[in-house]
Amino acid sequence: RRCAWACPFGIDVGEVSRSIRQILYEMGLAPTYVVGVINNLESTGNFLGAPPEVIKAVINNVIYEIKKEKGIDIKVKIDEKAQALLLPSACADYTIAIETLKGYILVLSKLGIDFTISTKAPDITNYGLFMDERHMKLIAERIVDEAKKLGVKLVIAGECGHGWRVFKNYIIPRLRDYGIEGTHILYLTADAIRRGLIQVNKSLNGDAHYVYMDPCHYARGGDLVNEPRYILSMVTKNYTYLNEKPQLAICCGGTSGMLSKDMEELSITYAKLWYEKAQAKKADYIVVPCAACKLQMDRALPKLNKIYNYKITYTGLMDLVYKALTINYNE
Repeated sequence: RRCAWACPFGIDVGEVSRSIRQILYEMGLAPTYVVGVINNLESTGNFLGAPPEVIKAVINNVIYEIKKEKGIDIKVKIDEKAQALLLPSACADYTIAIETLKGYILVLSKLGIDFTISTKAPDITNYGLFMDERHMKLIAERIVDEAKKLGVKLVIAGECGHGWRVFKNYIIPRLRDYGIEGTHILYLTADAIRRGLIQVNKSLNGDAHYVYMDPCHYARGGDLVNEPRYILSMVTKNYTYLNEKPQLAICCGGTSGMLSKDMEELSITYAKLWYEKAQAKKADYIVVPCAACKLQMDRALPKLNKIYNYKITYTGLMDLVYKALTINYNE
């Protein structure tokens, strides 16, 4: 939370807000948007409330597109036992950020990791964080239970800021009770590039100027700062950072239920803070490895581009890895 870093008294307004939300929930005064998402997560295991058939169709379409774009056949296990369980973020990776999902699948396949995606727990998202601890734990335990059922030894989180915060601080300790480890796809990818296990060509992402924006829950709530920067430096030629001090990163304006329609005007007004910084850095793309950030960019950028008469597009980080990853067809 930015306020806790900046406040001379160290007052954590975020924790105060969470406590107030929990009290309001017990009084029956919960945000409709957050309640709807939590109902979906608890009933179907994913943010969208999508049935298993939809999840399978998206994955099969991604496999087809990877074959068409990269020229390789990839097999993805669904609801099968494997060594690792991949947790995308349904709200973005199955909808507006398919390129991100392609990045996960291609990297894990090239690394030879035996992984599966579950239709019962296909989502790293956890909106219980914005409601109360009981719901947060209920949603998190679905992932733990599914990891045990599928016999995996590793669970891999996708690009989701608040999902990673819950995963790192609650789910990983719970997984370790059963001899299972947890990590983030960006840790795996950064390590693979450093060790030469996958090859990338930054020229494949062109000459555009990419500006990296730290998700709040990575920079302050999840200790995921250096790896995204390293990956960006390896997959793009022209890049910089929106925040020289990641701990003081500006929120995208889309987290904590701010994506609801009734909060749109306020969230876009707030988004001007980071947009003006990105414009000053002459950004062509703003890089956001977080699902809520992507949803906010998808909503806010068309309006902000019009207001400022400028054009900025957004992308996930694994999207750029997907484009830059080169294939050795002789392997």
